[in-house]
Amino acid sequence: MSGELFLDGLIIGSDLAIGGSFGAVFATLTTTGSSKGLSLQTLIAVVSARCLHLLSYFVGLHYMPTVIPYAAYIFFDIVNVCIGAATLIVFVGKYYSTYDKDKDNFGINAVLRLNILPKTGPLKDGPLAATAVLYGAVAVIGLLWHFVRGSPHSFGLSYFCCVYEVMGALALLPQLWMFHVDKRVSPLLGQFVVLTAINRICTLSFWYFYPWVFLWRYPDNRNIQMLSETLNILILSDFLFYFVRSKLRGESEIIIGIEPEV
Repeated sequence: MSGELFLDGLIIGSDLAIGGSFGAVFATLTTTGSSKGLSLQTLIAVVSARCLHLLSYFVGLHYMPTVIPYAAYIFFDIVNVCIGAATLIVFVGKYYSTYDKDKDNFGINAVLRLNILPKTGPLKDGPLAATAVLYGAVAVIGLLWHFVRGSPHSFGLSYFCCVYEVMGALALLPQLWMFHVDKRVSPLLGQFVVLTAINRICTLSFWYFYPWVFLWRYPDNRNIQMLSETLNILILSDFLFYFVRSKLRGESEIIIGIEPEV
């Protein structure tokens, strides 16, 4: 019973970490009165990923707990989607004028060089074009991941899982890119990434300990899920290093790279 409660708790912990990450973004907006340093690409992708996750209940893919009531998972997932959507609406509706859209250009420069974007309209440049490029990459990589991942489900259901996993892996890249451009990150924005990492660690731990709790049970997708979450943590590890270093130094901001001497 204690082992099953531990597994159930890891999933709840991952949900709480996601909610906390949205809370950190919302707090950044409201306490600073600015969206400076925030990636709209990342926020859209993360909120979209949570919406996809919510759909897992309707296709029978969500984890079935054995101790904690199933309703608790539904509750936390709905709350997370609402918090994420509210944060996105506040960002666009109130703080868009302070948005560093010129810095939120992860992936768009290479496409601009190919000269394939429309010459007029909302997709000719800027954040919408960058977001479209990100979603295009998710769609293509998700399809490639489908052939590597394998699945006993139908193509549609398998592709849904692949898109969700790829979106989760790529969602933070635009934000990490902006961090490296700015070189200095506020503590609240740092908490956004750290809480996302905690979410990944909880999920990875769940899959790692699963056969320890349910002896001799090895779900078909366990190794793939562990590989996916390990990759996600590695993507965040560079920033986590600078976060820990700044905390050990007692710095008021998280400094990316080597600060030049004055």
